[in-house]
Amino acid sequence: MKRLIVVLMFAALSLGAADGEFTGKLEPQLIANPDRPEQIIFKPMGDLSKIKINKPPESDATITAGRLYHAQSDKSAILALLVEPEGDDPYLLADLDLNNVIDEREHFDLERDDDNSYIRQATIAQPLKEGPFPSFPLFVQYFKGVQWDKMSADERLILESREALAAGAVDIDGKKTRVQYNYNPRSKKISPTAGKLGVDCDGDGEIDSDPFSPEAAEASEETTVFRIGDVYVSTKWVDLEKNLITMRSHPAGDYKRIEIRMGEEMPDFEFTDFNNKKRRLVEFRGKYVLIDFWGMWCGPCRQELPFLKAAYSRFQARGFEIVGMNTDDAEIQSQVKSALNKNGMNWTQAKRESIQGLIRNLRIHSYPTTMLIDPDGKIISLNNTKRNQPALRGRDLIRSLDKILPP
Repeated sequence: MKRLIVVLMFAALSLGAADGEFTGKLEPQLIANPDRPEQIIFKPMGDLSKIKINKPPESDATITAGRLYHAQSDKSAILALLVEPEGDDPYLLADLDLNNVIDEREHFDLERDDDNSYIRQATIAQPLKEGPFPSFPLFVQYFKGVQWDKMSADERLILESREALAAGAVDIDGKKTRVQYNYNPRSKKISPTAGKLGVDCDGDGEIDSDPFSPEAAEASEETTVFRIGDVYVSTKWVDLEKNLITMRSHPAGDYKRIEIRMGEEMPDFEFTDFNNKKRRLVEFRGKYVLIDFWGMWCGPCRQELPFLKAAYSRFQARGFEIVGMNTDDAEIQSQVKSALNKNGMNWTQAKRESIQGLIRNLRIHSYPTTMLIDPDGKIISLNNTKRNQPALRGRDLIRSLDKILPP
């Protein structure tokens, strides 16, 4: 009988570990998410009579205007003026409360970016009338002296963030672990199963938001499990009224994510090609392989095809291969194959239905997504140019391959 009691107690403890809960709180301020900025072209504005400015711009200033994002209405509704005084630093004036009056609180200095002298930036706090957070942060960058082909000399390029994150800390096994979630200022809610999620899995106090980082995920109405050492957790709910985050533990088998990192070996996977043949990534060992997740439905993906064709023609003899991860519906895959063959793009293509699990477990949500592996199967680029990885898009792909591949 004593043996039975011990066994039952052990089973209960094991069950508790699998179903354990951890709690924490959110910080009082939202933080801007600059990962997917929107581009705005500010145009010259000479007539300022329609808006009252308590402290008018300098008489020698160049003034351009555009509309910034208004979080509560989800519209580009905030009239903003970029003011560039002669011989002085630029600044922004923004009518945050939409009352056609710009007062001293709506003046924002643009600071120099430490890594790029051409960038001036500021975080603008939009007041929120309702909800648990007092303001919605808008991260704005001005690219001084930068022009695109479609811009005139008197126009200005502005980038702005449109998402904000609620960050907090959860006590997981006695250690404060940083977490973050998308906050919707219109619904005034946080969903633990949708949007951008983050957990500081390595304990360095920061969340790596790189698309392939195991610390970040883009959830689509799903429970997302993160690994913190040998503990596996997901967020159960976030109660904003009580400021309470509740996470729960999972058995290791619930963790499906494929973790990939620069310099490490890309895990092998199986797929079915357009000839209905079963293939594996390991077949391409000894080659430099560009893995390309794409689809004909995706405009930016189609724009990459001429550069992929040029790279394949130029570098195949130097040990280069492409493995396309096609995401088009089964109904049009024969058309896709025909179009590729007709245009001489005859590299290997995987069918969508054979790689759906791979896409899910790699947490791929944007297209095209590309990576480059070396002859030993190790990852040498995830196309993150901000981290000085070789660029894998457009003409930069040709330049990168020419440097990396043997002659």
